[in-house]
Amino acid sequence: MKVFFGLLLIVNIAFGVFQWLLPYEQMFLETREIPLAEKLQLLSEPGEQIISEVEVMAEAKARAESAAAAAAGSAEVDTGTTELKIGTLVVEDTSNKQLCYTIGPFKDKTRAIEVSGRYSARAVATELKSSQEKEYLGVMVYITGHKSRDEAKRTADALAARGIRDSIIINEPGKSNILSLGVFGLKKNADRQRRRIEKLNYQVESEARYRGRTIYWLYNKQSSESELLNLLDDTDTRQGISQISNQCA
Repeated sequence: MKVFFGLLLIVNIAFGVFQWLLPYEQMFLETREIPLAEKLQLLSEPGEQIISEVEVMAEAKARAESAAAAAAGSAEVDTGTTELKIGTLVVEDTSNKQLCYTIGPFKDKTRAIEVSGRYSARAVATELKSSQEKEYLGVMVYITGHKSRDEAKRTADALAARGIRDSIIINEPGKSNILSLGVFGLKKNADRQRRRIEKLNYQVESEARYRGRTIYWLYNKQSSESELLNLLDDTDTRQGISQISNQCA
């Protein structure tokens, strides 16, 4: 028993000496470091500037407005750049466009074919077309009302005895056995002849006369990149033949 208490006393003495040599805080160090507390800033400390909440909000607003203005300016620059690009994106049409021409009118088909040969010799193809039209002849003065050809002939003989010898008997749809006293290119000449016959106590009439005719046209296409060919001569021009540009169909 004395021995047990003696050992217990020795152990207590040894523990006391160990604790004295190594403090308690160093015996049980925690592995997690405790973060240092943020240092408080006192209002009374000199040299430090305190920003109030109002100033913070004002600064944030200013930054937002500045960012918006910068974005708007960038948009304007981008827009201007886009417009510039649109303005400069003009592509020249280098396609070989065709110009169409009508040549005529030709009263004679043979003449039209001859002119067509001039263009064919220069590697320009032409197409020949025809159309019907009325050709103005003039104003005809005539006497109507004859029931037969013999009656019209007797009127012609009576007028010839009075010096009016230019006459012809005409039969056409709606007009039979009429005695024509001439077709005048100028209306004033036709009116003069009419008054002359009326003085002889004849019922005289007058009307414009036309005749149907076939006219011919040449159609061709020429490249806009080449020199325009006009192969008509002075004779063609005097006959009223010309080369007229028109829109290609």
